[in-house]
Amino acid sequence: MRSLKQSGENRINTWIAEEKNVYEDYKKNFGNEPPMIAAVGIMTDTDDTKESAASFYGDIVFKRK
Repeated sequence: MRSLKQSGENRINTWIAEEKNVYEDYKKNFGNEPPMIAAVGIMTDTDDTKESAASFYGDIVFKRK
């Protein structure tokens, strides 16, 4: 899976809108149809870099094309 880097000093105090086709991403990454969605997890972590981070999330919407 592709990881999006949305960090750095040039991103401070900037809202970033992100759109993904999770259906197509799942098929591409796992090679089959995805199961029904049971839960959604959004994470901001720094366990690999041992740094600190703060994030704020707006509305998260799933919609059909």
